[in-house]
Amino acid sequence: MAKLIVGALLGALLGALVGGLAFVGVDKNVTATALLRLQDPADLTAVAGGARQVTPDNQDGTTQFVKGEVAYLSGDGFARAVARKLAKDQPVHVKVIEENESAVVSVSFSGSSGDEAKRTVQAAVDLYAQQLEQRVDQEMRTILPRLALWESRSGPDPSRMRDIQRLRDSVQLQADMARDLLVMQPPTVGGPGVEPWVAGVVLGGLVGGSCAAVGLLIRWRRSGVGTLAGVIADNADGVLLPAVDLDMPARDEWSTEQTRLASTLHAICPSGSESRVILVVGTSGASGASAVSSLLALAVELSPDRPGTTTRIVDGGVIGDEGLTPDLVDTATTVVLVARLAFDDAANAERGLNIRGASREIPLMAVFTYRRRPWTRMFGTD
Repeated sequence: MAKLIVGALLGALLGALVGGLAFVGVDKNVTATALLRLQDPADLTAVAGGARQVTPDNQDGTTQFVKGEVAYLSGDGFARAVARKLAKDQPVHVKVIEENESAVVSVSFSGSSGDEAKRTVQAAVDLYAQQLEQRVDQEMRTILPRLALWESRSGPDPSRMRDIQRLRDSVQLQADMARDLLVMQPPTVGGPGVEPWVAGVVLGGLVGGSCAAVGLLIRWRRSGVGTLAGVIADNADGVLLPAVDLDMPARDEWSTEQTRLASTLHAICPSGSESRVILVVGTSGASGASAVSSLLALAVELSPDRPGTTTRIVDGGVIGDEGLTPDLVDTATTVVLVARLAFDDAANAERGLNIRGASREIPLMAVFTYRRRPWTRMFGTD
């Protein structure tokens, strides 16, 4: 597990470095946004005709008007008009969104700089305001001549003249209201966003750490490290418990804790022979076979042999050593196979389990060892 954590951290660091370098040259887009309140204009022709309802009063009508304007402002025609206003060759599309199904819409644009973004949004707002005025002016060019014709035909009738003047004033008032575009928020640049290289560091770290962890897990699984305990427990004649901590003090600093451990391991070893020879063999050089041999030797020293019996502890080294011969194995009355958890692989363990060859009557016991994680060794906790 410690290797997995360290590997994931190293992968995250490497990925963060690569991601940061990859994104350092990416331009950071800045977004400017303006808020507009759209109002469904009155039908000036109806007002000129004396209609009392000068503005629509139903929510559906306003909603449809806003949706239509949003669609227009988001279209290609308006984008080309904005491009012409900014003297650009390609259409400039601004992002227009209706806020919470209300009459308020947001107009935004993302550019390489705050000034560019604000300038583009302001151009779009100004252009839309001009178009609103043009719509009203076009309607007024139809209405005003008609009112003038009515005045010429009214003759000397003062009452008729006053009515026509009231209509003219009402039309002018509604026209002025329709011309005005209510800007609730001028083009404003949003708060400082995340720098591209920072996003690259975070993204690279996540990808690198994940890939490293997955790779180590796959390698760990293929190597058989994860199945070590199961393979040994299923094929050994027994397991000496508890597992041995390889981070214990040096031999001359052992305390009662190590003495109890040694006695427990030795007590589980099979007995019965007058001359016992316990052969200790490590699955690998880092399994800790020498530490287990020292513990068993201490237990032998502290528990004198019964009359007529002797016990000898033999450190047989590591599986595959030239000194570990079949003759040496045949002299043993008990073989103790030492395997380090989360380190040794199942392939070497299987070779150790077959060390007895044809001498299957020799008991083969197993001892598991381990090393504490670096931080637990540092703080003295498990």
